[in-house]
Parts: sequence; structure tokens; C-alpha cells
Amino acid sequence: MSLVNEAYSDGVYTLMLNRPEKKNAMSLELLEELYHSLVRAGEKEASLIVIRGSGKTFCSGGDVVQFMESPQAGAKVDSMADYLNRSIIQIRRAPAIVIAVVEGLAVGAGLSLCLACDLTIAEKKASMSMGYRKIGLTPDGGGSLFLPRLINMKRFNELYFLPRTIDMDEARRMGLVNMVVDEGELEEKLAGLITDLKALPMETTQKAKELVNLSLWHGLSTHLDRERLYVSQFAEESRFRERLKKLFKKG
Repeated sequence: MSLVNEAYSDGVYTLMLNRPEKKNAMSLELLEELYHSLVRAGEKEASLIVIRGSGKTFCSGGDVVQFMESPQAGAKVDSMADYLNRSIIQIRRAPAIVIAVVEGLAVGAGLSLCLACDLTIAEKKASMSMGYRKIGLTPDGGGSLFLPRLINMKRFNELYFLPRTIDMDEARRMGLVNMVVDEGELEEKLAGLITDLKALPMETTQKAKELVNLSLWHGLSTHLDRERLYVSQFAEESRFRERLKKLFKKG
């Protein structure tokens, strides 16, 4: 079974994270597939890329079970962060407009993936959180770059240090999502958004994104490398495994 389902139609390349039984938690295998799917979307010269999750959940973050079961958690997290970072770079450099469709949860690396996208449409009952601090990890996937620059340092610190879950109305006020829609209206509103985008000239997309990257995300690759270093270092510590054990006992 593919962990990322792909569909292409009329210039729109849709990627569906496909681990519904795990709330689309990012295993190494899923992250590898996501990156290669994004590469194929680029090769197809899609004008729009839609990223969403199966089972009415966007993504619950990194697969903590895989962290726990790995005899070398640091090396496992390093490999996962590597592929996540490749996907983030691919999204930011893509000549396509990339749309995140958020239902259910967008947590940790799932939130970072959402933030990397150009536009986000969210179902009203969805929620977002960083999640990292609960298991003793630093952010990855650009989360510690995207969030402070989008919502300012103080709000980032609130979401990371506490950590706190936010609903979509608050996410909209913060500027983290573009559209919040009622339950049952998501597909119609997404189709309308796609129609509106396709009705406009697409040849400026890549250069417009390049300007945004220079303005807001200058130094992204270097920052991603530093995030990867820190998160893999913390994952190697015995304290990390102990926190995971406590988490599983609570569950």
C-alpha cells in the first residue's frame, strides 16, 4: 500500500498522506514517498499541488512509535528530518502553487509541512499544535523559522514552550491559514479555490514565490540543517526514550 497516494488531473497534482490508522503520522517511509511524490509533481509541471491527509486528518506529526522502536532513535530521526527537509525545500522552490488542506490535526512536523505551503484551507473543527516539547524535542521542518516570522517570537514561544493547541479561528487570526470552512463544505470550497487560481495567469508563480523566499525565508536551507542537527541530538538522549515510555503508559 502506498503511503502517499497521487492523482493528477488538468494541471492539479494531489498528494494524499495515507496512514489513516496512524493519523498520517510521518514514518521514514512516508517521508521518503512524500519527497519523491513532490519531485514527480514537479516533473509533471503541475500548476497546482494539493497536499492533504486521508481519514479526515492532515498529519499528527512524526511517528513516535517508530522513534520508540528504533535502537538508534537519533539516527532514525536524522533520516526522517532529512527527507522532511527535502520536501520543505521542494515545496518552496516549486513553480506550482502548493495548497495544504487541513482536517483533524496538524501537529509538529505536520504543522511545519502546512506552514511551508503557499495557501492553507482548513476545516473549522481542525486544530494545530507544535507538540515537540511534550516529548523533549526541538522543532523541525522549518517550524522554528516559519512560525516566528509569521506570528512573531512571543507567539511562537507561547506555542512551543507551553505548548498550546489552537483552533482554526485563532489560526486564521494569526495568519496561519487562509480559509476556514464549515464541516461538509470543504470539498466545494477547495474546488472553488482551485478554479479561481487556475483562472489567473500562472507563469508568474515561480518568481513570486522566489521573491517571498528571499523576503521571508532567506537562509531556509541552513536553518533546516540546524533544526535537523538539534532534533537528532535530542532524540539520541536516554531522556527522550524515557519520555516516550511515559507517553505510551498514559495512552
